[in-house]
Amino acid sequence: MTQTPTDQAAAKKNLNRLWKLFLPLAGVTGALSFVALLYFGYDLAKGTVSPCESIFQQTTVGLSTKIKFLKAEGELKLGPEKVAELSERAQMTALDLKTCCTVLDAGRIDPEQFLACKSKARSYDARIEDVTALIKAALPTATAATPAPALEAAVVAARTVSQDFNEHVVKVAAEQQLKTLQAAPAAQLSVDAAEREPNNDGLNANLIDLGKQVKAAIQAKTDGDVYTFTTPATYRDWMHIELQNLSTTLDPHLELFDGTKASIGSTSNTTAGGDVGYDFVAPPAAKFSVRVTSHYKANMGVYTLRIVPKKAYDAHEPNDDILSARRIAEATPVKAGLMDRYDTDYFSVPGTANGDRTLVLTIANASATLHPRVVVYDAAKTEIGSSYNATAGGDLSYTIKTPKGPVYIRISDHFVSDGGDYTLTVAPQ
Repeated sequence: MTQTPTDQAAAKKNLNRLWKLFLPLAGVTGALSFVALLYFGYDLAKGTVSPCESIFQQTTVGLSTKIKFLKAEGELKLGPEKVAELSERAQMTALDLKTCCTVLDAGRIDPEQFLACKSKARSYDARIEDVTALIKAALPTATAATPAPALEAAVVAARTVSQDFNEHVVKVAAEQQLKTLQAAPAAQLSVDAAEREPNNDGLNANLIDLGKQVKAAIQAKTDGDVYTFTTPATYRDWMHIELQNLSTTLDPHLELFDGTKASIGSTSNTTAGGDVGYDFVAPPAAKFSVRVTSHYKANMGVYTLRIVPKKAYDAHEPNDDILSARRIAEATPVKAGLMDRYDTDYFSVPGTANGDRTLVLTIANASATLHPRVVVYDAAKTEIGSSYNATAGGDLSYTIKTPKGPVYIRISDHFVSDGGDYTLTVAPQ
């Protein structure tokens, strides 16, 4: 790929920045190694490696040179376990410096904190230098695996510096996350809780109370936050999941799971900083989970999440089966509604004790979506007749001769394709 003069200038500027970052850390030997690496790997470094990744690579190179010497020459005085510990902590130091760089965006967010991280990394490098110098001095007389007091003290000092640096980075990351959360605009937002990590999967999901607002953050590009909730008892209802973006970076994605952890739906807003919502009808007292991620798995950001029952059921619910049919008065209009295509409403009228009679069932459609269907059952709950209007939004009138005893009436969408409001009237002919 041919680079433009602008690209080349940007790449050189980036290399100069990395040089300034690492010259104090690596020392003279490390600096020369760094120059050689930049010379032979110039094409790789021309903008393809992020500054924080370069920091990790160069810190690793600088420390690994000393660790290799300790592995080759120092095990006689230190023992393999202590050499392995120094090696592991060297890798941890490089990772901690990379983390600090990432959290503080290479010093742009908080230069003093970033310089403190560099100082602690240099301190560990210096402690390894101390150990290396003592090993070199002891080589001519090395006869046993028991380290001298000065060498033992140098190893302990290196361990202490590494532990202190790791604790410092953890604190920096936590403080920066808190600053990010506090920087989010309040906008008269009432927050009832905050997420608790880890909550990346269904086994570690946070419990979220319905109606309560939770404040959280996608803290890494591949991070995911999982919340579990239980729908209200008694009523089948519409549930609304609402994510309000408090960042200008997150492209939110919601995925819904049922009680068996099976995915049953998802939605996204691919606009960075956009909000997103998801609506679904749920049975009563059912468990669900929702997972929040970045849609492109490439962005981070702060958000609030709330799950709210819409209370979209009518005054006659629950009446979703014949055993819960609602008794209604004859010749009295009853306003009701089907929440979605799977909803059904059951009603009953007393009937007579003496003999057959004729009833007229009228459905006045109050929607432009419902294809009304009516099914009539006798006292034994046996179907005795049905009728429908296949036109969306159409009305329906059905006349049927019924036997003595109560009569049950089932209202649904004929095509099981939609819902809608309606008014039912059952009157003797």
